[in-house]
Amino acid sequence: MKEKLEETMSEEEESIADESENESELDLAGSATESDEDVDSDVDEDESTTLKKKTRAEIIEEQIHNKYEQLKGTRLYVSFPQKLPLDDQEFDAKVKSLHQLITKAVKPRQKYARFCLVEFKSKEDRDTALEEIKASIQNDVAYKGIFISLPKTDSEEFVNELVARKQQSLEKKKSKNLLKRASKQVQRKEIFTSSVVITNLPKTTSVAQVRKLFETAVDIQIRPGKGKYRDSSAATVTLPTTMDARNALKQELSIGGTKLNLRFNTQQQKRRTRKNLKRKATNGDFPTIAKQKKPNRAVKTN
Repeated sequence: MKEKLEETMSEEEESIADESENESELDLAGSATESDEDVDSDVDEDESTTLKKKTRAEIIEEQIHNKYEQLKGTRLYVSFPQKLPLDDQEFDAKVKSLHQLITKAVKPRQKYARFCLVEFKSKEDRDTALEEIKASIQNDVAYKGIFISLPKTDSEEFVNELVARKQQSLEKKKSKNLLKRASKQVQRKEIFTSSVVITNLPKTTSVAQVRKLFETAVDIQIRPGKGKYRDSSAATVTLPTTMDARNALKQELSIGGTKLNLRFNTQQQKRRTRKNLKRKATNGDFPTIAKQKKPNRAVKTN
């Protein structure tokens, strides 16, 4: 029973510790060192260079250790037999009623939690409250079912676990962002073609007018617009390079006062992809599933 209680307490305290780290988000975007004005003049160049080489992982470790070092000896873990009130004022009043030396009650993130951390001004206040609350639990019916102990965050080993977890979370986010960025770059490469589609062209637009906008165009095709552009024309312009197409998309072009809409000709890219897949299938680069013919049904005769 004792082992089960300690295991539950450990999970609850980890939850509170995680919440505390989320609420007081570490300033990882800032510099790992002080500014030139804040660095003392007696710090030599080698020390300054060493400070500037701090990684984010080192910053996390330093800040978390500093935080819990300051809180060490001033907090207690408390578990109640019933769920704590959702209202902040009711929660605060209920927890602080345990002892007059409690200065702050740390509300957990869980909506219907039965546990929390309480803070004191000093280690002496905490030790006094711990002994007196333990005595009340044994002698006072109002304290029945309450459990109180030192928090796991007072342990160096537990704080190291928090550091490792935070560093791992940061590394996962970094990997995810790099993967997302790489994926976007691949997508851009797939849609970058030397051909652009122009919509919202006036119906009377001629090839010569489009040629004035794209003097280096290799090919220009004009056709009737579709969908919301059915009252206008559209054009497909093939340029010498993909870079020319990308530069064209950055320009604001118009004909006869009508602003034109430009985009990459993704249909051209799709046609190329389909053509490549068809070629691979023809060359046997990957197997194709042949359709099985359904057997002819026998015709019944009388």
